[in-house]
Amino acid sequence: INKYEGPYGWNKSDPGGPTNFGITCYDLAEHRGQKMTTMTAWVEPVKTMPRSEAEAIYAKKYAAGIRFEDLGPGKDTVLLDYDVNSGASRAIRVARALLKQPAGVIMTADLVNAINKADAKWFINAVCDERLNFMHGIRGGSAWKEFGKGWGARVSDLRMYSIALAAVTPQGDHRVVMPEIVITPTPKANHDNPNTNSNATGA
Repeated sequence: INKYEGPYGWNKSDPGGPTNFGITCYDLAEHRGQKMTTMTAWVEPVKTMPRSEAEAIYAKKYAAGIRFEDLGPGKDTVLLDYDVNSGASRAIRVARALLKQPAGVIMTADLVNAINKADAKWFINAVCDERLNFMHGIRGGSAWKEFGKGWGARVSDLRMYSIALAAVTPQGDHRVVMPEIVITPTPKANHDNPNTNSNATGA
């Protein structure tokens, strides 16, 4: 995530508003229990947010929401990055659709079991393929024209990294190293309207 969620920035095409370490003004206001007023009012709080607070938000809102610690290697990373980039419920809806589980936005024990029983390489590829398909459709394709290069690179790297993680055995000493890449951070890959394209059916 750190490879693509850079330091403070505010791309006016990003519905998340002021963002730092991948944490939006909405995330920070929620975490601090404060009312979200205007994006402008949250520029300084977001800009001066310490990395430790950003990591606490990742743990509490994103990792806990998908039960990261209960998921198998590779499957955990591919869902967490999708979760951070496109919203807390998107990754869960996609996992449910791919595994033919009842619709919903909660990571239940049944869903965790279904994910962990699924073939790792198939699941990782299916999630990444669906994610790219979803990204291409954001704002009728106009967002992909503007941010597709960064989004595509992020998913490509994540796919390779997650598959490599899934291949490591508990007894092995193989270390997975994220590719050294330099890329401009891109806005969140989600729709302005949270109700748009809400049906996750897979690619």
